[in-house]
Amino acid sequence: MKEQESSDQAKALLKKYLEGQCTAEEEQQVLHWFYTAEQPEEEQLSKEYRSGLASRINMRLEEKLFDESAPTITRASWFRSKWVAAAMLVVVSGFSYWMYKQFSSPNHQPTELAAEVPAHDHTFHNDILPGGTYAKIISPKGEEQQLLDPYVQRLEQPADEEGKNFLVDVPKAGSYMIILEDGTKVWLNASTKLSYPTHFESDQRQVALTGEAYFQVAKDASRPFRINANGTTIEVLGTTFNVNAYHDEVSTSLVEGSVKVLKESKQTIIKPGQQAKTTLTNTIEVTTTDLAKNIAWQREEFYFDGNNFKDISLQIARWYNVEFENMESIGTNSTYKGSISRNSRLSEVLQILALATGRKFDIIGRKVIIQ
Repeated sequence: MKEQESSDQAKALLKKYLEGQCTAEEEQQVLHWFYTAEQPEEEQLSKEYRSGLASRINMRLEEKLFDESAPTITRASWFRSKWVAAAMLVVVSGFSYWMYKQFSSPNHQPTELAAEVPAHDHTFHNDILPGGTYAKIISPKGEEQQLLDPYVQRLEQPADEEGKNFLVDVPKAGSYMIILEDGTKVWLNASTKLSYPTHFESDQRQVALTGEAYFQVAKDASRPFRINANGTTIEVLGTTFNVNAYHDEVSTSLVEGSVKVLKESKQTIIKPGQQAKTTLTNTIEVTTTDLAKNIAWQREEFYFDGNNFKDISLQIARWYNVEFENMESIGTNSTYKGSISRNSRLSEVLQILALATGRKFDIIGRKVIIQ
């Protein structure tokens, strides 16, 4: 009886929300369900009741976003506003995750490419699952081995290869974590390579990076830890920070401790919450930075805060191993704000971006077509 009462109450509250009759407190409760995927007695809601819920909730969200009673704001300007893009990305992201949890079978493991994936108003030709734990290790002799364990730690190096480096190569749609000989932990993002020795020298610890990595360096006052990244050197004794070295310009974002950044004859020391960017002109620019944004990938999120569509597409392309076509159809002046789980399928991400940009997307093989 209590279960039936709980189910009836949940239905009644959802009905009020869809009709726009919720109080502020009740609306927050409904949104809390969407964000946390912890609906009360969700199993008690009948299949028939839930079957049309997605489209109705989506319509209600659009009504809230495009409220005609809001003066001086037009539908077109809403699409171009980073603040409303934030609302769409955040709200719809939480909603998409909730609906995915509602309708997915726990025993169903979809293939990487699935045919005819339905969206809210159109169909994708196929879908692509998010990236996972993929990497390979290359020995000093050039021998390659796919990594099956969740992380690499303290590889034994043959005597004839002593003093030479191994290379961990993380492909597109991959990420990996490695624990170095001194206990330093390194999380590697997609399209990243890390070169390191199995045993560090007695007076220093040195690695080389291309791509992006989050470092948690073990403290050792007698041996500085140095990262060589595209002509930039980052030096620490023991701290936590993120390095983005996908391009010639290298950005170092400090979480805790202190970091010295060197480029050519110039150097600077940054504090927690600061970012040092080395440029092509060999200057070092230090700014206050948003750590939540810079290390979002390590939290398994896409986090956008004023990013243009080109920036967003690069992140998505790396994580899903896809190429975007017809990029020129979306200008670079519009910026977007919000977060999306990196555990989402590509179709879910594109549905959210479709709302934010006002464009349609399709997936054909490993190409994302902007329509």
